[in-house]
Amino acid sequence: MFHVKQLMINGIQYEFVDEGRGKPVLLLHGFPDSKKLWYQMMPQLIQNGYRVIAPDLRGYGNTALSDSYRIEDSAADMFTLLAQLDIARAHVIGHDWGACLGWYMAANYEPQVISFTALSVGHPSGYFRSGGLKQMMKGSYIGLFILPGVAEQVLAAGDYQALTLIAENDRMHQHWYMDLIRPGRLSSGLNWYRHNIKTIIAGIDAVNVPVMGIIGNQDPALTTDQMKASAKYIYASFHYHEIEGGHWLPETHANELNRLILPFLSNYM
Repeated sequence: MFHVKQLMINGIQYEFVDEGRGKPVLLLHGFPDSKKLWYQMMPQLIQNGYRVIAPDLRGYGNTALSDSYRIEDSAADMFTLLAQLDIARAHVIGHDWGACLGWYMAANYEPQVISFTALSVGHPSGYFRSGGLKQMMKGSYIGLFILPGVAEQVLAAGDYQALTLIAENDRMHQHWYMDLIRPGRLSSGLNWYRHNIKTIIAGIDAVNVPVMGIIGNQDPALTTDQMKASAKYIYASFHYHEIEGGHWLPETHANELNRLILPFLSNYM
């Protein structure tokens, strides 16, 4: 069992895992996940000499609900969290909305980000400007997710039958279900789409930290092109990898991800 802590960060009660010693690695999940997304990857990161910090982001897991789910506010939360843990700089790894948050952090908090690993979601400017018609079609679900009330009804129908359709294993489904049936939790997750869609469309600045982008070539929501297009918005090095897999790679391909990520992290200490 991992060591779970709680801290009040900018008025939000956060819960997070803080394990291991060495260079810190901040792990950022997306929708509809929690810190548990990283549980398959974390042991090997710890064994290789890293300190992993994996928070439940605003409104997810056991972190409190909020009035704001803007990535600007969550980025400030993350660096406040690191500061309270006496961490000045960290590697950042993000998946899904956690990847969008990571792109924002790398662009706007460069001195505090040693490196950034983006899983599944490429630089937001690449998503909208280089993803093409295929990406628009794959991302059409966002049009539903931003509709208050309607999305909740659709996703909760049939005792959350939609979770069964998108989960890639039973463990994921169980974690999601137990989190989202609690009052307000489904809406808080969907609010990440509603509160950030304008920011993502407007674009995030280019980044000047080393980046690794990894995507599953069978991802139902994202094209490989949008990840490849990230190279246009990175002034530092960009390392791109495709693997045989779907969307929730930290859960389904933890060992393969670690084989790619660990050498990358070791280059930037």
